[in-house]
Amino acid sequence: MLSGWLRLPLTLLAAAGIGMAAPASAPPSGPAWSADPDSQYLLDLQIRQRALGDGVRAYPVPEGTCVILGDLVTALDLPIKIDLSARKAQGWAFKEANRLVIDRAVGKVAFGATGQETIAPGAIRDAPDGWCVETATLSRWLGLTIESRTDASLLLLESKDKLPVELAAERRERAARLTRASLPMTALPRVTLPYRMWRTPSVDVMMDAGVTYSAGSGAKIDHRASILAAGEALQMSYEARVSVSRGGLPNGLRFRAYRSDPDAGLLGPLKATHLAVGDVEGIGSPIAGTTATGRGAMITNRPLFQSVAFDRTQFSGELPPGWDAELYRNGELVAFSGDAPDGQYRFADVALGFGDNRFEILTYGPQGQVKRRVEIVNVGQGAVPPGETHYWAGVVDPGRDLIERHRGGAPPNPEAGWRAAASVEHGLDKRTSVAALVQTLAVDDRRVTYVEGTVRRSIGPAVTEFGAARDSAGGVALRGQALAKIGATNLAWSSFWSRDFAARPSGLSAVSEHRFSVDAPLKLGGDTVMPLHGDLRLASRKDCGRTLEANARTSIMLSRFNLATLLRYREERAPGGLGNRKQVEAGLIGSGRIGPVRLRGATEFEIAPASKLRRAEVSAYWRGSGSTDWEGAVAYEAQDRLVRGRVAHIRRFDAFAVAGTLEAASNGSVAAGLNLSFSLDRGSNGWRASRQSLAATGSVRAQLFRDTNGNGRRDDGEKLEEGAILTAGTRPADQPSGKDGWASVAGLDNFRPVAIGVDTSSLSDPNLVPAIAAQVVVPRPGVSAEVMIPLSGGGAIEGSLVKDGGSAFEGLDLELVDERGNVVAIARSDYDGFFLFERVAPGRYLLRLSEASRTAAKAQSASLKSSVELQPEQAVLRLGPVVVKATAQIAAVNHEVVSGDFAVLKR
Repeated sequence: MLSGWLRLPLTLLAAAGIGMAAPASAPPSGPAWSADPDSQYLLDLQIRQRALGDGVRAYPVPEGTCVILGDLVTALDLPIKIDLSARKAQGWAFKEANRLVIDRAVGKVAFGATGQETIAPGAIRDAPDGWCVETATLSRWLGLTIESRTDASLLLLESKDKLPVELAAERRERAARLTRASLPMTALPRVTLPYRMWRTPSVDVMMDAGVTYSAGSGAKIDHRASILAAGEALQMSYEARVSVSRGGLPNGLRFRAYRSDPDAGLLGPLKATHLAVGDVEGIGSPIAGTTATGRGAMITNRPLFQSVAFDRTQFSGELPPGWDAELYRNGELVAFSGDAPDGQYRFADVALGFGDNRFEILTYGPQGQVKRRVEIVNVGQGAVPPGETHYWAGVVDPGRDLIERHRGGAPPNPEAGWRAAASVEHGLDKRTSVAALVQTLAVDDRRVTYVEGTVRRSIGPAVTEFGAARDSAGGVALRGQALAKIGATNLAWSSFWSRDFAARPSGLSAVSEHRFSVDAPLKLGGDTVMPLHGDLRLASRKDCGRTLEANARTSIMLSRFNLATLLRYREERAPGGLGNRKQVEAGLIGSGRIGPVRLRGATEFEIAPASKLRRAEVSAYWRGSGSTDWEGAVAYEAQDRLVRGRVAHIRRFDAFAVAGTLEAASNGSVAAGLNLSFSLDRGSNGWRASRQSLAATGSVRAQLFRDTNGNGRRDDGEKLEEGAILTAGTRPADQPSGKDGWASVAGLDNFRPVAIGVDTSSLSDPNLVPAIAAQVVVPRPGVSAEVMIPLSGGGAIEGSLVKDGGSAFEGLDLELVDERGNVVAIARSDYDGFFLFERVAPGRYLLRLSEASRTAAKAQSASLKSSVELQPEQAVLRLGPVVVKATAQIAAVNHEVVSGDFAVLKR
């Protein structure tokens, strides 16, 4: 009978906290009724042609059908807890505002925002599998339509908006499609984005205004702002940032004009990749100091995003008021930067390990903005290619903006003053490169010039570098460095020695320095790994004193928390043994989530010479709905013995974001503030405002339309596509396309090629497909690239894969190749040999086996059909049986000549 429909074991009733329970001892809510196991259905849950879960058990009742509530809760992934012993179920459906509380003990139910009613007789019945609820009652309580189709074994759902479980399934499918259908960038058409003599800049505006009251100073009103403009002029990109102090006066202007080309096509024979004038970043040297940033000019042909350091690197970037930043290395939280007075974050002296070092910088804004910057630094394979020469040349005035409010004052530090440098690197072979650097700089108010030469060599799982330098005062310096990886352990060593080397700034006054560090993973069982880091530094100073430093760091991922601890030891040994000064510090930083709340905290302790807490802070960020957030923070400053508290409410709109903040401190001071941020840019259809940053990063705007005549251009009468999701690589846009067909995605990494496409599952017509799978764009700051995406009707190609003998061929991967040689789709044959390519654009294709499947099947050729043509209006192209011919087994073969996909055998 109907029991034959039970395709799944009844053990599913353990899901969602239902448990195996006998019928309740209390009398049933409805008329006398008992569950007949032979009358039970197993219904497939379906919404919008999508199957959900593993089925829902149901029973026929006089009113129609009742379904097991626990099965439905599990299939829809609802946060509802059912307590059979307490005869109560409570939680919410699809969104927190849609609460659901069923109390059978009192016979009441509360649902939705305000709905309440008495449980009607027959609405809920007790079954051995749990509560069986009538479908019409469930429709009312859950706020959607539920229809039972027992003749087709279906339970159909209807809702105006997509359910969270649907959206989650679409995200998984989108990720799977992007992974399997990914195409090499070189195989995709590139959208040219020529420079212009003038391009109206995109503008990012961040404004703060507030009032502070304290008993000592009374009420004080202040405000500050940061404005970043990015555009093009005279075929150059430019960036300008104006900072306004709390008093409302401009305190600096950073300006940079530049060109960048990842393909090294700048300045003809110079083949430059980057040139800039204004506020630029100079070059660093392990001997004479790290990278300097300030006003100046530079040019280089080095690859973009390639680190110039050996075992250390540094990161810097814009950090507007109210923002903070975190630095992760290979998933490990290693540093944190708060609101900086100069509007920049700086992570200096960041250690590198042999091989790939993946750095991720997360910056958080006051209205919930999150920006990601990912850098991959490879040590060991980043040498200059054999026969190639890389150069860098430039001048820079460290620490000085192009235009400053206070000019003519004292330099900010003894090393201030113009620096000029030039370097050349040349690759001798795959493992060896040589380099030379000449630099002039100011040290203690005198000009010093030095020349440095280095040799870098990779040896197995290690890379070494040795260098020597001589300055204009006759001083010399030597250094050696090595990085190695033994198993999962990274080792690093560096030594420096100098004699009367005047080019070393006072901040780097050591005449000799030795460093050693080790990074090793500690396995705690299962997949849990705790990375351990330790380093030791011994330096001898010009005054014959010594410095000993030791650091230890570890981090661990506990559930959703990334915790990192740091222990520092520093000992200063005075000249002549006149006394030592020891300092021991410890710190803890953590970041993670508890449900929807993102938490971040940091503490600093002093252990010696005195034991005390220096500072502690914890903050929480909760994203309520799609446009409303809350933030709270508590901090303790030991030096001032002050406790501060802050709470902020954030609202995000399409055009801007705003945050209101209230603060209070233990000294009686209170403050209230308002933060506003928005961005503006101008495209072909006029100005637009956005809460996303449009000036600091790249963006793409695309118009989607139905290309009925197939010419690739939008002509009059061709319909625009609304509700489509634009994709940039694996990242979808935040908003679908509007009625005008336009969609945008912002926050793209500058000068990194990205494939722009469309999520086909978001198209209103399931037969629509993009005429071009994806188009490559190289984003530039402040420039919104515009792309046209024509859509055409798509069809399906199906067939059956069979062996020579006629039996089905299961588990082979087939590739559909277009006329340009690109793989546009991949399908796998089922147990009966059936295969299906969906959403295929009209055109001519080649059907072939993947190389792995060809080898496994021992096929004569990968090519199965050389001409597969899908017509524009053809819904399905049925190929019928496709035979995979096996390679003939020949006992003796004298010669074999292989040509393309065919083997010609000669006896």
